Amino acid sequence: MPNHSQVAEVKFSISEHRSRSNERTTTPQYNQTERSIMTYDLVIKNGTVVDPAQGVHAKKDIAVAGGKIAAIEDYISDADTHDVIEAEGLVVTPGLVDLHVHVWWGVAHLAIEADPACVYRGVTTAIDAGSSGANTIAGFHRYVMEQTATRVLAFLHISGMGQLDNDIGELEDIRWARVEKAVEAAKLHADRIVGIKVRLTDNIVGPNDLVALDRAIEAGEELNKPVMIHIGGSVNQFEQFMEKLRPGDIVTHSFTGRPHGILDNNNKVVDAAWDAMNRGIIFDVGHGAGSFSFPVAETCLEQGLGPGTVSSDVHRYNVRGPVFDLMTTLSKYIHLGYSLDEAIALGSSKPAAAVGLPDHIGTLKVGAYADIAVIQHREGPVTFTDADGNERAGNQLLLPVETLAKGRRFNPQHSAHPKLVGHPHKH
Repeated sequence: MPNHSQVAEVKFSISEHRSRSNERTTTPQYNQTERSIMTYDLVIKNGTVVDPAQGVHAKKDIAVAGGKIAAIEDYISDADTHDVIEAEGLVVTPGLVDLHVHVWWGVAHLAIEADPACVYRGVTTAIDAGSSGANTIAGFHRYVMEQTATRVLAFLHISGMGQLDNDIGELEDIRWARVEKAVEAAKLHADRIVGIKVRLTDNIVGPNDLVALDRAIEAGEELNKPVMIHIGGSVNQFEQFMEKLRPGDIVTHSFTGRPHGILDNNNKVVDAAWDAMNRGIIFDVGHGAGSFSFPVAETCLEQGLGPGTVSSDVHRYNVRGPVFDLMTTLSKYIHLGYSLDEAIALGSSKPAAAVGLPDHIGTLKVGAYADIAVIQHREGPVTFTDADGNERAGNQLLLPVETLAKGRRFNPQHSAHPKLVGHPHKH
């Protein structure tokens, strides 16, 4: 079985290529002595560059030209640029990649607008996890994906309706899980679809969980793309789901406190989880409003099992807490003992690789899109809350200062939420 995180390919949309062609490009400028000088659109000066994809953690300058990264050097003159960001004392990372969001605003019941929660807060690539299905992906593509500054990709739901309603599960009627329709829609929108999504919770799929999973995998196999499964509160057991998954498939909500999860009744990581991880299954956080438990995550870490990726599952029911954004979710893993570099990798290079795009996003290498997050690594008291209301007192928080998406600058609308640090928003 091929590793789908390696073979999945996504082409960026024609509209994105058109928008790139309309952006300012730079060519060498010549002075009166005919000396060739490269003039950049923007230079980020004196920041601590952290790029796990390249193994970089050093004070560097970054130059941007034509929407791409033109140079990373110890020193780049600010005399050769049109604009400068002074990043002394700040961390400069690849634009973050959030593997699990919900941004089909106005259609999916839980969705929010992409840009305020993503590109304004350090996330340049947001991957919607099943808000749209075969019946609604065309609208999602036209009215969201082609309109946002955030690069929005998607796992297409195996349910044709996607996630329309909070009270009626999208797979309670298994007729919505139509493999041919999903494959056809995914191929039609291949520039944005990175895989197939299925939710396996009782009130969403009822007793149809194993059938729905089989159909999602069938579609994933035909498309040669990964399947993301949502676990927690299912009718059938965790082990039954794991045995069906293929290398490169993704388990989101991996550290949920809901039943049939990654821990047994004795708080031991179940054998099926170790086996799945060894086979190349990716365990994603997918924090959400009900799907991340500090006690579960801590117990797993004590036994040596951590996440393969960290995602926020940000949506309307958690964007004002406890999730807020991806940076806050990554900060929770710094609190749990991960280094800054390890946390940034979990929100950049690793999710990029999981969807088959390690050379395009989640990296600051020369020639990549100028998707860059400028971050304050704030030290001071912070109160983290999980999806079950458990609190942890931390002292490190990542906060967005500025984001570049293909070289275009975005400033956050506010800094830290008062629920985290106890002070009003900064407007």
